[in-house]
Amino acid sequence: MAAITWGLLGPETLPSERRTRTLGLGTTVRLFNDRAVPGLGGVWFGKQLLLATLGVATAERVRNSGKRAQNIEVANAVEALACWLALDSTGWNRDPRLRGALKLSGKKDLSFATVSKRTFYVTQPMRQATVQPLRALGMVESNGERFNAFRCMNQGEAFIDAACAAFKPHKRSVLDHLVMWARGVHDDVKNSWELRRALSPLEPISENASEFLRERIVQGGGTEASRRRKALEWVETLRDRKGQVEWTEKPPMLDEPHWRDLHAGALFFAARDAAISLLDEIESHMGNAADRRMSIDAAPPGAVVEKLESLRSHARAFLDGKYDPSPAGEATAFCSECAEQLDARLLETLLLREGHVLRQRGRDIVPGVAFRGNLASPANAARSPEEDGAEADIGQLIPLPEGISLRVRNLFLLNLDFRRQLDKWLTGPADNNGTGR
Repeated sequence: MAAITWGLLGPETLPSERRTRTLGLGTTVRLFNDRAVPGLGGVWFGKQLLLATLGVATAERVRNSGKRAQNIEVANAVEALACWLALDSTGWNRDPRLRGALKLSGKKDLSFATVSKRTFYVTQPMRQATVQPLRALGMVESNGERFNAFRCMNQGEAFIDAACAAFKPHKRSVLDHLVMWARGVHDDVKNSWELRRALSPLEPISENASEFLRERIVQGGGTEASRRRKALEWVETLRDRKGQVEWTEKPPMLDEPHWRDLHAGALFFAARDAAISLLDEIESHMGNAADRRMSIDAAPPGAVVEKLESLRSHARAFLDGKYDPSPAGEATAFCSECAEQLDARLLETLLLREGHVLRQRGRDIVPGVAFRGNLASPANAARSPEEDGAEADIGQLIPLPEGISLRVRNLFLLNLDFRRQLDKWLTGPADNNGTGR
């Protein structure tokens, strides 16, 4: 495995043997998500954007003081500090808004020199999910999508002011305090309740910051801003919804093209997930086989047959919709491959897309470099950081149509955060039919 993947000090893209099964569909996935809620990325609560914006602003000020500082390094350190402060204040209880409970446990030295080490925190911080929305909402400017190239804009500074104005750790602004911490001027970041409240992902952003962020989401002209605005209007109506919305119930505020894109995306995601489920089943079968291989030409075991038929069914459902906005018809090409009636041919084309967990050798399927045997992939194994948002089980409680883009789920949760209802929703009773658990 590559020594650094999304680490604090490393580059943003490196070869990896992680089990993320994208199947060569990353561009298509991004397109369907962007058509669902343009520019939102994987953000599902306001503190994700605040911590990333603070990281960029802090790094910029440190560089202006003459010291070396990379945005990734500083932003990940700020996020790690925020999660440590939150976990420490709750007795290290886990929460879907926090990462690194195991990695951070037992850590006592919170100097920037220590916290900024790539071994201190998780390899996939929440920052990764903010790359697109930071630019789309005007918090930063950049000539490209690389986080290290971001520069904080006036809107980003205004967001920080709206979120942090009420907090004065050690009689300083939150940003000034973080700059001094990152410069190594002081290391006291444990003993200020104001800093903890300002940074903790468990604390909602202020009402002023929520209103500011909401305005950034809905403002502007064009299709992208209109879709964000209408999608936010829709999820607002679902806060007290009892029972799941069906695909036959088009919300009146969404136009037909938007609803069609959402439905096509759901059908495509279902086919992709069925393909990954098939690959998981084959991997599990091989893990229990003495020679750890499976013949492409032999009759597959019953469990694999079931997964094959499920994949074909989902692929045909997408093809039957006769609508594909993806570049060069990539979604149609993938689903056409997955609707193939000959098992051997379907498996061969799927293995060409897979490659690093399973691969073809001659007429056999054999382990790839990331093979784990009978350990199934997690439910979100196919998802990129920008697809990630809340933990997988949270999404099951939201009354949205089956299979809809995670961007819509994220927007539903973000709207709850704006309303200062997210904490209650995450910890509430399980009988709320989608409005709590």
